[in-house]
Amino acid sequence: MARNATVAGHGLSDLEIWASPEPTVARVRGNEVRDQLAETGHEARDGDTGLLADLGIAATRYPVLWEKTAPLDPLRPDLRWARRRLGALRASGVEPIVTLLHHGSGPRYTSLVDERFAHVFAAYAGAVAAAFPWVNRWTPINEPLTTARFATLYGHWYPNGREDHAAFGRAITGEALGILLAFEAIRRSVPDAQLVLTEDLQGFTALDAGVFEYAEHKRERSFLSIELVMGRVVRGHPMHRYLRETCGVGQAMLGEIAARATVPGLIGWNYYPHSERTLCSAAGGRARNEPTVSFGPHPLCAVPLLRAAYERIRLPFGLSEVHVNAPEQQRVRWLLQRYDDLMVLAREGLPVRAFGAWAAFGLVDWDSLLTRRDGLAEDGVYTCAGATATPRPTAVAHAIRSLARGERPSMPQGPGWWEGRPGEHERHFSRHSDPAATPAGVAD
Repeated sequence: MARNATVAGHGLSDLEIWASPEPTVARVRGNEVRDQLAETGHEARDGDTGLLADLGIAATRYPVLWEKTAPLDPLRPDLRWARRRLGALRASGVEPIVTLLHHGSGPRYTSLVDERFAHVFAAYAGAVAAAFPWVNRWTPINEPLTTARFATLYGHWYPNGREDHAAFGRAITGEALGILLAFEAIRRSVPDAQLVLTEDLQGFTALDAGVFEYAEHKRERSFLSIELVMGRVVRGHPMHRYLRETCGVGQAMLGEIAARATVPGLIGWNYYPHSERTLCSAAGGRARNEPTVSFGPHPLCAVPLLRAAYERIRLPFGLSEVHVNAPEQQRVRWLLQRYDDLMVLAREGLPVRAFGAWAAFGLVDWDSLLTRRDGLAEDGVYTCAGATATPRPTAVAHAIRSLARGERPSMPQGPGWWEGRPGEHERHFSRHSDPAATPAGVAD
């Protein structure tokens, strides 16, 4: 039976251990869709819910995705798959935290830049919540900022904009309003529903004066989705002028978002080796934007970023995605390093609530951000079994079981590739990387 883990010796009786599948369904370009639920095989294996329960975890971020469930009409979702999976999790004592959109742009009848996006999405959210009034925690849209960046500024995903700030403005404000309207619709069926808002934990270091302004813009932007939902992006906020003047977002849109604002119950931060970036000036007035690990030995630590994020947002938080592309003992090392990061902050008295292992059943082609079909599979908590094999537990699974029992496993010997081996980072491209060269100043 799954339960909340009590962390031995630290009094963290309310720290939850999570493990969750990678569920992205993303329109990459045109009508081309990448479906991680299908490609990892998780979609077809009902028994995977038992594997999650076997870990002893308290909760799992679990998908009931718009594109798959309501491809033709948001008010007519096909919930047969969701009923089986959510029901099995509930019966096993694992709480599903339901995600409705994960790096997607919605079914083909809408998109991130569609003016109707927020309202159509909210209709879908309301229909799902009406079917599952016992689900308490919801993530309407996962990583809205990352999704908007990748789709409108970097060209990776549909509508494949590059440095298109007008499209970015429409996307990020549409997502924010979509989250708020969706949550209003969810609360009509689940009055005490809690919002779990997940986002990428980013860090930026400027090496020279030519990129100071650019780095500061990116630091401010890293909180944009959360502060929009919380109603903070009003006149005087650092991002207000950018949205109004550079992105062309109307004051009426920002006013509606602020008027409907809500306070999330939990912020889930997602942290990867390439989430920390170092910027420097380059030829032609551009800026180099590289993973900090590529500059030499740099033992990554999420503590400073998490502490700064808490001081700004002031809400309970956790690490909601902990995964690295590496051999399994290195994956355990990354897992425990991030767990130790949270323990530091918990001892300081910060409201640490959750620690979530990611990619429970692996993932495919994230080295290219799903833009190539190379079939490059990564194992996660379990092996990435695909459509034909059976997932097997890895060393990560054993470590999670220990954490869920309140026992901290021993740290595997290092170093991990992120701990300073020259050139190693290039073989482990991160799913949260920025482009290598971008305009300096406040562009991107």
